[in-house]
Amino acid sequence: MMGMRAKKICMAMLLIVGGIVAVFLADRKVAEKITEEEYQRFLDGEVPAMKENGKTYFLEDLFGEDVSDVETFLSDIDGDGVKELHIRNGFYYILKEKKGKLTILYEGTAAYDEPVEAMSGILYYRKGWAPYNETYYFTRFEKDGTMVEGPIYRCYDSDEDGEIGVEDRYLKDDVEQDRTAWEKETEIYRAIKNERGL
Repeated sequence: MMGMRAKKICMAMLLIVGGIVAVFLADRKVAEKITEEEYQRFLDGEVPAMKENGKTYFLEDLFGEDVSDVETFLSDIDGDGVKELHIRNGFYYILKEKKGKLTILYEGTAAYDEPVEAMSGILYYRKGWAPYNETYYFTRFEKDGTMVEGPIYRCYDSDEDGEIGVEDRYLKDDVEQDRTAWEKETEIYRAIKNERGL
């Protein structure tokens, strides 16, 4: 049986841990609010965002003067609990506050890049012709915003029968790969493509 002193110590520890968690959650909510306000200031043309090379860009620098049809949304693409600003219109940019500065975390193409928040990354999917081919690769983001690029997967309808099948070519980083291994490694990407109608 636990003595009175041990119970008091346990209660004190629970209060301390609970307080730490409450402070952490409150700090995160404040960080999210500040970050969202900074994102809005960027969208309003009041502040620039910085690329990794240190050069700064305003929204109009990235998309031209007419930004009326630019799509924006918030999504926690790196899994750190704070949403990043996604901006798309031909190009695709993801902005994150890093070390007190609004930073361009990712730059890609809106036509081929698909955010996958559940996997903390971006799926690139493109189909081509002559012969029909498909390309997949996945860029994963660490919680600090660091990008980790995966292998590039391609398949070619080399027999030109109109579908990808047994007699076709399967490549991983431009090295021929067994069809079964290729299909296993790309299964999740192909499922996302089909689910989202890409």
